[in-house]
Amino acid sequence: MTLSTSNVISFPIARTLPAMKAPSLHERVLEFAATVSVGEHHALSDDHAVHVDAVVRASIRFARRKGVRLDSLPPQLRMWLLELCNQGDPTCRMVRDWLTGNRRLCAPLNGENA
Repeated sequence: MTLSTSNVISFPIARTLPAMKAPSLHERVLEFAATVSVGEHHALSDDHAVHVDAVVRASIRFARRKGVRLDSLPPQLRMWLLELCNQGDPTCRMVRDWLTGNRRLCAPLNGENA
């Protein structure tokens, strides 16, 4: 009699999972509250980022068209930019410094030392 030399692996038998306890109403409410607060915070930060992006893009566009100075921006855009600068947004502060003539932020011209 010969021994079986098969390399076929037998299919695993399905096992039942242990019974899980259903979460109580209090646990479900806490989980929902945590999800909502995180979602709102995330949505607020996304809205803020979109607002900053729009203000910076428009400021740069106006400055290239009408001249690199703060007065070249329309009044409402200038107000939004300065408001974001007062809130401490670093991108808006850099754009404001560029518009007010901070030479560190300007690219050096050919032959000019930085």
